[in-house]
This record gives sequence, C-alpha cells and structure tokens, in this order.
Amino acid sequence: MSMRKLALVNARLYGRKSGDASPHLGVIIEGNRIVAVCDESEIADSIQCVDMQGYNVAPGFIDLLVNGAGGGAFGVTADFADLCNMGDTMMREGTTGFLAAAPSNTLPMYLKMQETVQNHLSEIPTNFMGMHLEGPYFSMEYRGAHREDCVRDCSDDELEALFGHPSHHVRMMSVSPERISSKQVEYLEDKGVKVSFAHSAASYEETLRFLDSPRHSVTHLFNGMPPMHHRKPGHIPAVFRAKPMTGIIVDGVHVSYEMVRMAYEFMPESLYLFTDRFSDCAAMNVSYDNEQDCFVRTAADGRKVICGSALSMMKAVRNCVEHVGISMGKAVQMASYYPAKVLGIDKNVGLLEPDYVANLVVYDDNWQVQRVMMNGTWTYERNN
Repeated sequence: MSMRKLALVNARLYGRKSGDASPHLGVIIEGNRIVAVCDESEIADSIQCVDMQGYNVAPGFIDLLVNGAGGGAFGVTADFADLCNMGDTMMREGTTGFLAAAPSNTLPMYLKMQETVQNHLSEIPTNFMGMHLEGPYFSMEYRGAHREDCVRDCSDDELEALFGHPSHHVRMMSVSPERISSKQVEYLEDKGVKVSFAHSAASYEETLRFLDSPRHSVTHLFNGMPPMHHRKPGHIPAVFRAKPMTGIIVDGVHVSYEMVRMAYEFMPESLYLFTDRFSDCAAMNVSYDNEQDCFVRTAADGRKVICGSALSMMKAVRNCVEHVGISMGKAVQMASYYPAKVLGIDKNVGLLEPDYVANLVVYDDNWQVQRVMMNGTWTYERNN
C-alpha cells in the first residue's frame, strides 16, 4: 500500500546541491522522504498541494554542539527535563537535529548522562541525535571556560567505562591531541564516535598530523586555540591548509564577522555553523551577560569567562547573510548539509533533494520560523 504524497508549492527553495534559490519548484514528499523536486506544472492533480505562501523552505538545521536551550542544560545537570526543553526549543527554531554537549566533567556525571538517555529512550526528543562530549581531554592553557578540576589526560580505563557498551549515546567528542594517544583516538572511532580537534596547545606540525585523517574535524575555529604568530604558526594556518570540516560560532562575539569572512574565503566547502549556545545554569555559575550578548561563567576569583552563545541556528544563518555576505543558499548548507557531513549522514540528511529525509524549516523574509517538518510530519506551526 503506497503512502499519501504531499507537495509543497509556492516557495523559495534553499539547500539544494546547487546552493541557489529555486523558484517555481515544488517539493514532493511521501512518508518521511522527499521523492521529487520538480516544476510545479509537473505535479499530478492527485497529489495534495500545500501553499507555502512564498516563504523560504530549507532543510532542517543540524546543531552539533548545544550546551543549553530553553532554560535547560542537560550536559551539566543530566536532567531529562532539561533535555526535553532543549529539544522542544530548538525544534520550534527549525533545528531538526542536535547534539547535547557536555562540557568537561567527571566520569560519574558522564555516566549519569548516559543512564538518563538510556532510561528515557521511548520519550527522547525526536531531534536529539546524541551527545557531544566537549572535553575533558583538553589543554589546561587553552581550556577556556572548562573547569580546571575536570580537564585531564585520557586514560584507557575511563574510555572503557564510557564506551565499553554499545548504548553510550555519544556521537562526537572534542579532544586535544596532546592529551589523548592515537590508539585511544582509534578506539573512539571504532565505537562510532566522531573525533574533533579543540582546546589544544599542539604545534602547527602536531595539528597537521591530527588533521591528516579525513575523519577528523575541528570543533570551533579561532576559539580555544592560540593566535597566529609569524614564527609559530599554530592551529589556524594548519586548519586553512588541511581544510577539514570546521565549526565556527557566528555571533559576532566569539568570532568577529571579519574573521568569519576570512575563514569562509579559505574554506567555503568545509566551514559549518553551530551555536555553542547555553542557558542560565546555577550548577555551573553560568548566566546571560546582556552587555556582551552571550553566556558567561563566573570563576572562583570573580572573573567572567565566555562559555556559550545566545544564538539559534536561524540567527547564525542570518548573521552569515547579513554580516558576512554569504549567500542564503550557502549559509543554509553550512547549517544543514555540512554538519551532516561531519556526522557522516549527508547521503540522506541535510539537502532538499530526492531520497533525503523530509526534515524541513519554513521561514519568512523576517527570519521568523513559520513551520517545521520532521520525518515528513509537521511538528511545529506558528500561530499568526
């Protein structure tokens, strides 16, 4: 028995392989898949058409590092209600896939997060794709807002405790190569974990060796790494040379828009967006700083350290278009297709193309999300 087909018409399509807006095209969906993108005149009369009212339609966004959203910070509290708040908030913003990030913490807390997810599998937010352990194997010098008492070297015993069972729910891990051995990195990859470079004091040469593997990515360009120096090039020239899939926080706070523009000119096919967003979190002394428009952690000595953005993925796309000069089509790919490439799911997620999962965000010219579709079903519709 065939499933009912649905066609979205009267829309501007972004996130196709061409990267350009596509007028007069309709998206035909059957079940949870896109089955065709064709001229509206070719759509059969038997197919139900839904008028998108001239709005923009793009693939649902994928955010690979989310500390908190909607008042929840699961990676700090391990509270399932926080994870649900994060998922619901981001779904309404057009993010149909996210990794809940866990900043550097203790082994018992990581195990508690795993247990929480495992105990609530039947209730898990549909856009939750797993966890991203950001740390704890980081350089002490470049740890940023990560807790000093949690940053440490990697140990085989800890890896076995975290990943020795199939239901570890970790999709990605950010590490500093000088705090973890190549054999331990291989162990993570064998367990299905995507390994990414972050918060490191490695040299230019060490960074290039780590990035020599096509499986390795960079978590956040410019942040958590030393600046360039004419005698000690450091990480940034190594990244520009190797051009791995590389995340960047486009909020104008973590990275200036001019630096985003420079990075995009060097690596337009591998720079991807993520938010690094946070929420107020008493457990980590994290609060919103209105002056800087970001979240900060107050250290024991009273210093305020930037530890997360106030971004949504839609706002990151908007910033790319309005402040960096990147085209809408390309910015959408940076928020959907390129993050999918990092996770290795880009063959069926992240584009408006046939055989891709029907995860979509519909938004107007004022960047307001009007509708969100997940697996072929509308999960959010804005009440005007």
